[in-house]
Amino acid sequence: MNYQITQNFLDEVESFTERKLHHKNFLQQLIDESNKYQLLGKFEELAFTGKYVNGLIRAVKIGQANPDVTNLKLIKEDLMKNIEKVISLIKEMTSNLNTETFAEINLKFINLSKDQFNNITHLVDDLDQVKKYLNYLKRKDD
Repeated sequence: MNYQITQNFLDEVESFTERKLHHKNFLQQLIDESNKYQLLGKFEELAFTGKYVNGLIRAVKIGQANPDVTNLKLIKEDLMKNIEKVISLIKEMTSNLNTETFAEINLKFINLSKDQFNNITHLVDDLDQVKKYLNYLKRKDD
């Protein structure tokens, strides 16, 4: 990794992708924890997995509308497996936060009800944008 995630990183992501992030404050918490505990590799893994999950969500939506798609069940299984991976990475990256903050994150993203699923869906969309920007930074440095 030839770059550093700075305080204005998420502003740069929004500028680069020309989209507002849904969960910018939470992403900033993740970045702060990543910088504090040298978890930038985990943050990159989370961004990669989030981008992948976002693609799977699009594939499920397209597949449900197209009766010719025969592997929809496998796509959904892969989707759930990777959502669990996103949740696991979030837990790992936020494990050092105080109990109250961790409980808020748990309520918003981890306990998978309909609201949390919507939050995770928006979060992986944000992570997709982050990954695009990370890829841009990597290419720019080459």
